[in-house]
Amino acid sequence: MKKKTYTIGFDLGGTKLAAALLDNSGNMLDFVKVPVDMKREGSAQKTQQRVIHLISDIAQDFKKRFPKETSPSVFKGIGLASAGPLNAEEGKLLHPVNYPGWKVVPIRDLVEKEINKSGFKTKVYFQHDATAAALAEGWVGGAQGMKSFAVVTTGTGVGTGIIFNGMPCQSGGMGSECGHFVIDVPGLKANPDKVHHYTVEGLSSGTGLLRRAKEMGFSGNSVEQLVETKDPKYDILFADMAFALASLCHNLSIAFNLEKIFISGGLIKIKDLFFKDLKANYSRTIRQINTDLECKIEIAKTKNNAGVLGAGYLPHLYGKPARKTK
Repeated sequence: MKKKTYTIGFDLGGTKLAAALLDNSGNMLDFVKVPVDMKREGSAQKTQQRVIHLISDIAQDFKKRFPKETSPSVFKGIGLASAGPLNAEEGKLLHPVNYPGWKVVPIRDLVEKEINKSGFKTKVYFQHDATAAALAEGWVGGAQGMKSFAVVTTGTGVGTGIIFNGMPCQSGGMGSECGHFVIDVPGLKANPDKVHHYTVEGLSSGTGLLRRAKEMGFSGNSVEQLVETKDPKYDILFADMAFALASLCHNLSIAFNLEKIFISGGLIKIKDLFFKDLKANYSRTIRQINTDLECKIEIAKTKNNAGVLGAGYLPHLYGKPARKTK
């Protein structure tokens, strides 16, 4: 029987921090989720200190309540997943979009130092949240047993986590930022200083949908409100969303010959408005190139827990075996 080992996974975003204590089968022993106001102090440095202390406090709380599972003989480490941009190899956030005022922050080392200072001696591993979501899908989700697949997350932004031959598809700790693929060349030519408007994310994210809807007269503040209008003039937005995501999946298939692509993220709740068309558009285009490259597109199985699950998998992927006691 396989020996039980344990990890802690943290998923840091612009509005929340989630954490879970996990066993090596991906089962959650405990889960916490707390809001994170990145603008509360009005100082990026003070906010960084508060967030790092919060992560350390939660880790220490897990250790106090689960002393057996966090003992050196069975505990493999802590994983931290975060929105980017970032360099996973160097453990640094690089002017992260969702953390106002943060510049280059060596968050992995700062978190590890703070946790170790509290008496919890362990190592911290770091990765992009979309890549963590893909790792989670491969660990306990629909991609189990697969070597090459991708998870496309659709929410505030559009992220991509690509696992290629069993490992995250990155170079020097960076890469797989395919949500920023340009999809509207004529639009970009007309407005070259607004590249974000003409990417997959610019057409398919919650932020992009709202921006375009407001340009058409929408006065609400959420995608939910946009959907509730049931105004047919906004149908074009969801049609464009489906086509942009299909084009992203087309390009990923051409580049990596994937076994399957999974769609995840907060906008899955409105999948009835785009998912069927996404798959139809993808099949139509990929079959014109090479039918052998076509793969299935499905909704991810790990859903809202993908971030903490993927973060919790990082010590298994990058770490050494748990230390044996004498």
